[in-house]
Amino acid sequence: MTINEFPHIIDLAPLSDQRGTIKIDPEQHRMVITLQDLEDALENAAKDGKPSLADWPHRTVHFRMLSRILGGLDHPVTSFGSLLPDEWGDIPPDIRDRIPGNPLNVHMQLVSMLKRAIGLFRPDIDPWSALRVLADAEVRIDGKMVGSVQRRAERDGLNPIDIDNCWIARQLAAVPAEDETQERQIYHYLVRLSGRQLIQHAGLLRRDLALPATLLQQQCKVILPDWLQEVADASDRPTCNGLERVWRTIRHHNLTAQSPDDIMALIYAGKLQHDTAKCVQPIKSGSWRGYIQRVRQVLLSYVDDPTIYEGRLKHG
Repeated sequence: MTINEFPHIIDLAPLSDQRGTIKIDPEQHRMVITLQDLEDALENAAKDGKPSLADWPHRTVHFRMLSRILGGLDHPVTSFGSLLPDEWGDIPPDIRDRIPGNPLNVHMQLVSMLKRAIGLFRPDIDPWSALRVLADAEVRIDGKMVGSVQRRAERDGLNPIDIDNCWIARQLAAVPAEDETQERQIYHYLVRLSGRQLIQHAGLLRRDLALPATLLQQQCKVILPDWLQEVADASDRPTCNGLERVWRTIRHHNLTAQSPDDIMALIYAGKLQHDTAKCVQPIKSGSWRGYIQRVRQVLLSYVDDPTIYEGRLKHG
């Protein structure tokens, strides 16, 4: 067999405008048992005017090529991965010798196209390929997004439906702060997909996927001691923010404060100045002065002897 027997084998990519209508039909899935059934399903969809993203130009010649390579199309679709593995070195020598033209390129392209078709018609066999196909239809941003998640998930032996919020949080917890934004985009894409109707109908992803708080949000989250929470509960939001900022600074520098008097003492001893606060989280000096002013004013009602601080408050 020569390459001339199969014209037009270069353009194997799906046409950009072949978005069409994808319908997930469980009955049809059960009917796609062999590679021949797979070709028939694609042909029937095309005849019905329902091309899909698993469709591609010249698929007839590619299935004919695949038939000669594999000695027919009566092989179960479940065996495709072993008959034509992803890795060139894993292909049986007798199969490898039948691949025409530039064997490496033809193999790579055939595997890519057939996996898309198998994924669409038999997502139970290849859920990751199915997710790629439906992702192209639902949220077409970057095809590499699903692949990035797949590589991480397969290391843990997970299919798409196995991914949960705890797993996503563990992946992001290991990411350096400077890479957080880029990594979150990958999982944000997965969360967006999980809410789309086709993905839900196919049962490929959980419906409750969500991103954890960012590192900055986690840093900003602070639990006040009961006596300071009582003050915060009776205060407005800007004052609460000031109390939280002050308490975070106290905890970060291992300072001791067990009462409103202790916080006031730290303020007037110069232990809670701007240089101390910006080590914890970036903040402008004017903003910090505003927080300290609010904290001093609200704590004045909770200290044992307000007269000690009233004069300082007026001149501070």
